[in-house]
Amino acid sequence: MKRRLNILCLIVILVLSYSVLEMGYGFFIGAKLGAESVAEKGPSLSAQKELWNMKYISLMPENFSTSGSDIFQDSVYNEKSGEYVPATYASMIISVDTHPAIWEMITAKGLAFVQMGVYIWAIVLFIRLIISINKSDIFNWRNVRRLRRLGFALIISFCCALLTAYLTVYGVDEVFSLHGYSLDISGVINTTMLVLGLCALIVGEVFAIGLKMKEEQDLTI
Repeated sequence: MKRRLNILCLIVILVLSYSVLEMGYGFFIGAKLGAESVAEKGPSLSAQKELWNMKYISLMPENFSTSGSDIFQDSVYNEKSGEYVPATYASMIISVDTHPAIWEMITAKGLAFVQMGVYIWAIVLFIRLIISINKSDIFNWRNVRRLRRLGFALIISFCCALLTAYLTVYGVDEVFSLHGYSLDISGVINTTMLVLGLCALIVGEVFAIGLKMKEEQDLTI
């Protein structure tokens, strides 16, 4: 059973680590573009500006319905058949200058750093939990605290991502509009971290209830 548990825990650690590496890669690309802008090397200034202003947005048809022609707002060319087929956009990457205020840029950068920090903290807590379990030291208050902190860390990470997405949608909505569509924040939010955080809190409370019942039983005896 320990072998299966270790495999599952390794998968969870890899998923969390991938999220950290993904964020770190984004910071690296941003820093690289900034250095190239200063040195006037690499892509042209216009191309660099387009990259700096790149935004990922989610779209929702304004007249969306389950019947009728309102489902498909546009059409795309099908190279296989050589015909245009009805289509509707769910998401896209655009390059628009949202002219963010200073507080918006500071908030976005701060949220990104906080999110990366709590990701790393969550990985450390999870590793400590697994080490404790492998030592057969499972049901104790240290693990309860670790599970609770892990849950809060993942929930904080989700909240940071949610606020960042809201700032992006708020800024893009001021300067960009697509006929027949409205911006949708739900399409750019991944609720996986929220679910994992709540699961960790639930497991932590189960551990806490079990420990309290054991302590009460020991006192009764």
